[in-house]
Amino acid sequence: MNITYRDMNTLDLPAVISMERAVYKIDPWSVAQIKEELAGVPRNRYYVVACDENQKVVGYAGIFSPDTKFETEIMTLTVDEDFRRKGIGRQLLHLIIEWSKKREAPAIFLEMRAGNIEAKPLYLSEGFAPISHRKNYYQTGVHAVVMKKDLA
Repeated sequence: MNITYRDMNTLDLPAVISMERAVYKIDPWSVAQIKEELAGVPRNRYYVVACDENQKVVGYAGIFSPDTKFETEIMTLTVDEDFRRKGIGRQLLHLIIEWSKKREAPAIFLEMRAGNIEAKPLYLSEGFAPISHRKNYYQTGVHAVVMKKDLA
């Protein structure tokens, strides 16, 4: 399988929205939210997609930082369910970590749904550690684990 990675653009929106709705059946991002995120590229956001050999988007990730030398926050990291366990999520994570390092970020943060048994091992293996919890972060009864990776 040949996966390529490139910057996300507005032409990717239909594929990204479709995947967003399929993966996050409860409270997916809207088209407006994703457009707003892309509006911050390259000033203070970086979004990347993973594409298969047919150029179909099979994953995407995004990260935010208010400025250089500030902490960054992973906004999303999503891989199509049919393409998981193939290293795509790890590569997307590496790309946004590298972006953070170029911006001289001292640390990276993320919120992960509590109980996300697929994502947790990836983040732990890449040096992220749980630092707190947010009750009802996604919706009532759906909590978040806040994780941090120091870069400095």
